[in-house]
Amino acid sequence: MKGNLSEGVLPGLLRELYVGRKTGALHFSLGAERRSVSMRRGNLVNGDTNVKEDRMGETLVRQGLITQADLKRATGFVLRDGKRLGVVLLDLGILDKDRLEDGLAIHLRENLMKVISWNEGSYAFDEEPEGDEPTDVTLKLSTGEMILEAVRRVQDPDVIRYALGDIDRILGHSNDPLLRFQKITLTPADGYVLSRVDGTLSAREILQLIPQPPEETQRSLFGLLCTGVIEYLALPPKKPARPGPPAGRPASAAPPKAASPPKPPPPAPSAPSAAPRKPLEPPPPPPRTPLSEDVRKAAEARRLEIEEAFTGLKTRNHFEVLGLPRASSEAQVKEAYFRLAKRFHPDTHHDPLLTDLRDKLEAVFIRLGEAYEVLRNPRSRASYESDLAARMPRTPKPQPEPETPAEVDPETEARLAEDSIKKAEKLIQQEKFWDAIQLLENAIPAAQSRIKQKGRVLLARAYLRNPNWVKQAEQVLLAATQEDAKYAEPFFLLGTIYKASGLRSRAISMFRKAVELKPEHEEAAAELQGLAPEPPPTEEAENGGQGGGGLLKKLFRRD
Repeated sequence: MKGNLSEGVLPGLLRELYVGRKTGALHFSLGAERRSVSMRRGNLVNGDTNVKEDRMGETLVRQGLITQADLKRATGFVLRDGKRLGVVLLDLGILDKDRLEDGLAIHLRENLMKVISWNEGSYAFDEEPEGDEPTDVTLKLSTGEMILEAVRRVQDPDVIRYALGDIDRILGHSNDPLLRFQKITLTPADGYVLSRVDGTLSAREILQLIPQPPEETQRSLFGLLCTGVIEYLALPPKKPARPGPPAGRPASAAPPKAASPPKPPPPAPSAPSAAPRKPLEPPPPPPRTPLSEDVRKAAEARRLEIEEAFTGLKTRNHFEVLGLPRASSEAQVKEAYFRLAKRFHPDTHHDPLLTDLRDKLEAVFIRLGEAYEVLRNPRSRASYESDLAARMPRTPKPQPEPETPAEVDPETEARLAEDSIKKAEKLIQQEKFWDAIQLLENAIPAAQSRIKQKGRVLLARAYLRNPNWVKQAEQVLLAATQEDAKYAEPFFLLGTIYKASGLRSRAISMFRKAVELKPEHEEAAAELQGLAPEPPPTEEAENGGQGGGGLLKKLFRRD
């Protein structure tokens, strides 16, 4: 994806990446100047530039987060050890993780604000696999807020009118809760326009309905569309009512010939507007004020709510996750989902008091979506309820208590466990990972021999579908290798986990073990061949990045 920049192009570009939840690097060029931002699933995560005074270190000094002496000291370690500046600042204790995230967010915003001020140049987006980006970094910057900022910097109203396209299309709220309930700051005009979007009115009708300057309403519509909060619905455009004959003219007379419709205005030229622009200055970091007792108690209650919701994910079925009884209607399912999706939206982590709960919020949000997708469809709901009934223990009829308790037949229990593991394997093939996890967690303790090992491998594969449960997958696989050191598959999966985490030597060791146990294991052999030998890793790297390494190190690695 590449193209040229002109006024009004950037909001639409960011919308495409944000709504499409793309992962990769977006590069901008203007003459010799280069700037770039990295995105993870549509979220802005960091920035870079070749302009010396705008690099991260200089930005941190300018914002008062570090001193010039701190930067000089850290730069020496960067040059000596080949580490990125952020990792060194953490290692030296100059910044803690929270302040580093503040600095990253400020640096990213400054970079993007400079690009927003351009009316020419070029852009290119290099998409990357999702698994290659860091997963333990929370930047305190909302992509939706930056899109609105870019929209508000567009000065030419013709550009906005052209970008809106066919305004006879019907406008409605987004069906994606991730976009519909995102945390963005709307102006009073934006909020007023949003309140008039109801799924029945076209953009033209909203423009005619709202008593404010059309240019202001058009800008609000453009911003709401670019953030994905509203969208054009897939419905045919409304046909304008046919006018009746004018007064004094007989109804049978032919109507006057209609004038040809006006052509849409052309795109705005790339030349800057005649009005002089003030230089864009990023706002200073907000002062840290002590929290009141009420705010602190509310934050503690909110944290407890998120922790409890996350803890219950693995034990609750779809109905329990949505807080619904089995007899709930489709409308009740939808209402519960949208209410909870708003409550547990991942943008909540932009609250400084909740930044460390981002992963748990995302896990709850994903789980709510899984439950909704199953229960909103009558066919998938019927299948799920049937499976759920089969898994639930039946309440036996009251019987006289025997003199001696009946012993459970181990062979019968093992056979039932084997049947459950086979059923879970089919569920995984159908991408019903949560249902498979429920079956496997109950079946594995009763399974025997290789069937148990197969169940553990399947459970680990299901866990790995959620990036927040990688640790659980690793624990299951380690248990499998300890119980049966001659089964190759657990070693192979451990190798993939360690490779993704940057633990190269551990990954090589696991792949090598898998090939030794199963020489025909083509995937393990290919992975082993792809990992060229390198010097032995330091103890710090092998400990998963303790002391400033790990996934944060990936964020600052050299290109």
